[in-house]
Amino acid sequence: MNRVQRIFSRIDEPVDAILLMSSEEPLIDVSFFYATGIKGGLFEECPAILWPDGRLQLITSRLEETSARTSSAEISVFANKAERDALLAEALRGVGRLGINAAGITHANAMLVRRMAPHAQLTDVGDAIKAARLVKDEDEIDAIRKACDIASRVADEIPSMLVEGVSESEMGAEIAYRMQKLGATGTSFDTISAFGAGSAEPHYHTGDRKLRPGEPALFDFGCKYDRYCSDITRTYFLGSVPEKFERVYQVVLEAQQKALDAIRAGARGRDVDAAAREHIEGSGFPGGLIHSTGHGLGLAVHDGGRMAPNDDLVLEENMVMTVEPGIYIPGEGGVRIEDDIRVTKDGYEMLTSADKRLRAV
Repeated sequence: MNRVQRIFSRIDEPVDAILLMSSEEPLIDVSFFYATGIKGGLFEECPAILWPDGRLQLITSRLEETSARTSSAEISVFANKAERDALLAEALRGVGRLGINAAGITHANAMLVRRMAPHAQLTDVGDAIKAARLVKDEDEIDAIRKACDIASRVADEIPSMLVEGVSESEMGAEIAYRMQKLGATGTSFDTISAFGAGSAEPHYHTGDRKLRPGEPALFDFGCKYDRYCSDITRTYFLGSVPEKFERVYQVVLEAQQKALDAIRAGARGRDVDAAAREHIEGSGFPGGLIHSTGHGLGLAVHDGGRMAPNDDLVLEENMVMTVEPGIYIPGEGGVRIEDDIRVTKDGYEMLTSADKRLRAV
């Protein structure tokens, strides 16, 4: 079953075709690249049309033609928007129900489709696309493994970079540089370098704060390889570890292992979350975990599905998830330990390999 057929197999109400279309960067729908398998290019304003029999049509600009021909799609090339619109109208002739990824298409492009196919009823099939993308094929897993290997190698180099007075922004730049030097095509997201009290904010905005002895230094980062993401977090301390944070770190590490022990195909994500959350709650840090225990990882760093109390995700073999419990003490600091795993029939494959022992450097 190819990726197009996988998407159609997840649709509850049949559609005659599915259209995927990005706008200008950064409004790029990565599902376009999932369906086409293309690794290069941006394909701004270039429609991809998926058919229930597994066929794929791609209407591409001359700018992207070389990359387009790396896919198995039927290719049509346009020189200007008028040609594109005519090709799109012809391709959608006779389509009654047209699936779109509502979360990934801009309003302007949706209106374009309505004009080119006024007879078609637009139907959101985003949930089916998300479900298909959650379970990775071997090519996807290989790319994620490589991205995880690169991020892990850089994580193990971080202690050698930590010196008193280094700034958060310096560390973020150095981490990104080292990942790309090892073969990454870019970062998965803006690297979080958080020192001291900033580490108590999970989505901290990295600034110019300088590292001081005895405070936590938290790094949440990842890289892309062939468009696929890794996502890892490690927390270190400069000089010495305050007694309180020795305990915090140990509880987070134990919570992560309890979550990992609960992972297998067929397990409920909320039960994995509960294993970590209940350990943190029962260890003297009620309310310390203020986010989900993990999320899907793939073409996007949040690739659908969460292991959280309010999510109904059931784990399937070859899903790739993060496992990232943390404890956060406002005004003082936080500890998060994050790894990436592939769900297997009876457990998990650990994809990230960086040392996660408590380190004072």
